[in-house]
Amino acid sequence: MNDTVVIIPIRLKATRFPNKPFAKIGNLPMLHYVYKRVSDITGNLFLAICDQEVKEYCQEMDLKFIMTDPNHMSGSDRIGEAVKNLEDIINFKYVINVQGDMPFINKHHIILLKEKLLQFQIATLACPFASIDEAKNSSKVKVTIEDSNYASDFSRILNRNLEINKNVFHHIGVYAYHKQFLLDFISLSPTQRELDEKLEQLRIIDNNKIGISLIKEEILGVDTKEDLDRVNRLILKNE
Repeated sequence: MNDTVVIIPIRLKATRFPNKPFAKIGNLPMLHYVYKRVSDITGNLFLAICDQEVKEYCQEMDLKFIMTDPNHMSGSDRIGEAVKNLEDIINFKYVINVQGDMPFINKHHIILLKEKLLQFQIATLACPFASIDEAKNSSKVKVTIEDSNYASDFSRILNRNLEINKNVFHHIGVYAYHKQFLLDFISLSPTQRELDEKLEQLRIIDNNKIGISLIKEEILGVDTKEDLDRVNRLILKNE
């Protein structure tokens, strides 16, 4: 992993779940819990942050971070700025973007993503939906997969013509990029559909293929307070 940096974008003023990075998972704020999980995988790990409160916490807890512009429109833009800053510090070829609300991310997932970069300029994860109700939830992003290998579409709305866990799966927002591809991507203007659905990956699929690593287990991202309760119940159960 010496040729790879892992960056976790963190922003307090999220629309759907304000102050989410400091919501507790176990005994740690979510941002610290996820950071700790990834720190077991690689030392080339940085939080891309924009809030003074987060900066102070990182300094207190000795977490590596890069300050970024608070006005970025997307996590990828924040990651891109962090990458440009890191180029002056370390040499790397690949970038992995781990969301700060993915408490069950592990080494296996990271390795699968990086392996996919042998075929694609960008890769992401997907898993089966746990239920039809979950698939209908607009906070759970759907990905349509072609040839069990790459994405042909992403949406928040379930297409009735598609069968869940056969050709449409639960998208997990963890990405791996060739560094230059990421920098080229963030220089492009957002598409209208991207703005409408708030899915920045829609900026890519018209011109490039996004590799998909399909995993069996659900990573359980925290999009809502109900998700947070579910994650904490699972952690308590497994202690």
